[in-house]
Amino acid sequence: MPTLLELRTAVIALLDLPAIPSVLQLNDPTQERAFEAYLLALIVRAVRQIGGNSGATIKGIQSGANPLIVVLRGNVGRLGSKAQDFAYVECELGRKLFEIHLDVQYTGTSGAIHEIDVSLYDHDMAERIRNSPQGGNKLPTTSKLIGAIECKFYDQNLGTSLGRTFVGLVDDCGTLQLKVFATNGNHDGLTNYFGLDRRPMPFFELAPTNVRAEADCISWMASELRKWARLRS
Repeated sequence: MPTLLELRTAVIALLDLPAIPSVLQLNDPTQERAFEAYLLALIVRAVRQIGGNSGATIKGIQSGANPLIVVLRGNVGRLGSKAQDFAYVECELGRKLFEIHLDVQYTGTSGAIHEIDVSLYDHDMAERIRNSPQGGNKLPTTSKLIGAIECKFYDQNLGTSLGRTFVGLVDDCGTLQLKVFATNGNHDGLTNYFGLDRRPMPFFELAPTNVRAEADCISWMASELRKWARLRS
């Protein structure tokens, strides 16, 4: 099981941040939240594999590009909140402009509010929300949601119910390009559950110390994003 230090170190390396602890501020410095940040960083690495370093730029909602301190939420919040200089990642692949966010709430097609650990969202709509008078309180809808990643950091056995819950969430989000269930653990029942067609893509035993699992995750996400952006390999 990866430690908090291992996860923090991996996030800093994957995001190409200066190798000093103070550059990354986890509002909730726990393994669970650091694991979510780790998944965000894996997606950023996948984007940069396709589009180069310029394909993904870290931004602070107050400070703009390349903030001196990358602040990541400790609790689920609003995309446009400026309570702190919350960080997100602005991405460009071909003609596709989108953003990667951590711990943001969305309104699903049913009207239910969903908390998504790591989300990919349309850039233009995110800009409208940030620039609107009620940006700090406005909930984005899932109509412009591109991807949803569920992160489960567990020191005990997983259960199939976790998969059912996530499938219910993504079903209420409309059409998504990326649907990923990521965990440091493993479970035969979950493996079988996600093995059916059109279910989210699972990544088990994911950790900075598991080089193979990490590389497989980055490679799969890069391939899916490349196909979505209609870029040649």
